[in-house]
Amino acid sequence: MRVRPVSIGKDFLHECPRYAEMMQMLIAKGWVANHNLACIPFDYRYPPGETDFAEDLKKLIISQFALSQGRKVTIACHSQGCLLAYQFLRTQDPVWVARHIGLFYSLAGQFSGCSDCLRWAFQQEWSWDSHDKVASPSDMTWVGELALGLQSSIFGEAILYRWGQTSYRARDAQTLLREAGALAIAEATNRYALEKQTWFQKGARDHQPLPVPTRVVFGTGLLTTAGFDFAREKVPVSSCKDPQCQGLYSQKNPELIQTTGDQGDSAWMNRAPRMWLKHPDCEMKEFAGISHMEIFKNATVLNHLSKTIQETASGIDVCLQNSAPASRGSSMQ
Repeated sequence: MRVRPVSIGKDFLHECPRYAEMMQMLIAKGWVANHNLACIPFDYRYPPGETDFAEDLKKLIISQFALSQGRKVTIACHSQGCLLAYQFLRTQDPVWVARHIGLFYSLAGQFSGCSDCLRWAFQQEWSWDSHDKVASPSDMTWVGELALGLQSSIFGEAILYRWGQTSYRARDAQTLLREAGALAIAEATNRYALEKQTWFQKGARDHQPLPVPTRVVFGTGLLTTAGFDFAREKVPVSSCKDPQCQGLYSQKNPELIQTTGDQGDSAWMNRAPRMWLKHPDCEMKEFAGISHMEIFKNATVLNHLSKTIQETASGIDVCLQNSAPASRGSSMQ
C-alpha cells in the first residue's frame, strides 16, 4: 500500500509536529534539523510491512549515511513507530543493518499488540476530551493497530477484558472480537496477528537479538489502563455481525482494568524486548514516573540518548563489555 506522507526527512516540524519540543532539545545539543536530524512519519491504519514505510526509511538511512560520509545512523523511535522500525530491522539484511545503523533507541516503544486499543473494535470513536478518562486521539479507523492481535508471550495469563462474568486473556482476543460482533476486525486480526509473522517470531519465539546496539527506555510506576470491564446488559445475539448488536457499543464508560506502566503502555508491553535483547538488564532502562508522552522530551532521557550515541559512535557498547547474558523471561508482573 502506498501511503503518501507530507514529506520524508525534509521538514521535521511539518512531518512530525508532535516531536517539536524533542527536536528543539536535540538542536540545543548540536544536531541540525533537516540535516543530521530527520523524521519519518507513518500511517498506522496498516500493519507493519504493508506500506512503503520500510522502503522510505531505508532510502532516508542511505541518504543520511552518504551525507555524513559513512557515519552510522541512529534510529530513535517512539511508541507505535518503534514497532515499524523493529519490523524494518528484522526484515533487512543484517549485514547491511550493521554497516549503516549504529544504534536502535526505543522511547516507550510498542513491541506487541495494544491491549486497551482492542476496545476500538467494538466501541464508539474515542474523543479528544482531556477530561474523559478514556479519551484518545485514535479511532476505529486504525485497523492496522487492531490487526496486530494480542500475544500470550507478552501478556501471559493477565485478564485484559471482562464482559459480565466472562474473562478474556490475550489468547482469547479472537473470541472476544467475534462474541462482540466485531467480525471485520476479527478477520483482520486472524490474517495479520503478530504472533504469526516470521519476523516477530525471531524475537518472541527464537530470542534472536538485533544486529545493532539497542537501548529500550520507558517510564514505570504509573497507573495504566490494560483493558476494560463491560457489563452484560442483554442476552447475547448469536446472529450479531455488528458491534452494536451486543450492547458493548452503547457502554461509553466501562470500568477500567488497570496495571502499572507509563500511562500509555503497560509494563508487560514495555518489557517485551527482554525476550530478545542480549543483555536486557543493561540495554533496558526504566525511568520512574515518566509518562508515555513525556519521555521523548525529558532532559534526563535525552541526555541518556545523546551519551549512548556518542559511545556507540566511538565503537563502544558498554552493555556488551560489562554485562553477562541475562535470563530472557517475559518479565511479566
